[in-house]
Amino acid sequence: MESSVMWIDYGSIAVDQAPHSWNITREMWLAMPYNDTLIEDHFLPLMLVIVQHTVSAECNDFAQCAAELRTMQGSFIAHKHYNIPYNFMIGNEGRVYEARGWNKEGAHTLGYNRCSMGIGFIGDYREEKPHHSRVTELQLNRTKMLLDDGVRRGFLRPDFRIIGAKDVQLTASPGSNLYNAIRQMENFDHQGRFRNLTCAEIQDKYGNVTFD
Repeated sequence: MESSVMWIDYGSIAVDQAPHSWNITREMWLAMPYNDTLIEDHFLPLMLVIVQHTVSAECNDFAQCAAELRTMQGSFIAHKHYNIPYNFMIGNEGRVYEARGWNKEGAHTLGYNRCSMGIGFIGDYREEKPHHSRVTELQLNRTKMLLDDGVRRGFLRPDFRIIGAKDVQLTASPGSNLYNAIRQMENFDHQGRFRNLTCAEIQDKYGNVTFD
């Protein structure tokens, strides 16, 4: 159950100076505080990473991306009464933005939020759209750095598996351009193991299995 948001005034804080870090914390993009639900211990470390796209405008520098995240968070809180749905987001300039963060239950993929990490790539990666976003090597490299950090810190299993939202839902997300890119990643699940399984069934079936 989502808890209520705490509001504070960010009006006097400037965000036009881009930080040197590739990994942007919630404090750096001026996120509103929100007490998200923790993932239950028996699902940790997580085995499943789900990639989505936001189907929104691109952001190509820190100021744009920080503003986009603040707008998105405010919209979700105002209209859907929960926090920004992803655990992390990837800007078009290649930075990783902490959304809900590690070990927080997301709201990105119905039926799988309790047992997965959600990554949202900012933009619309459907190749059939005339002005679609194109995933870059920098975005993919930074995503790998994020996931490696998750393994190193014990949030993800070393043999975690990556899927697109379309692998478990009737959706076009994360868009054909991005989906084709993540299919080339080392940990992508080519077997379709998780389709039609609940989180409990995933844990029962694969909790003690090491993926090759």
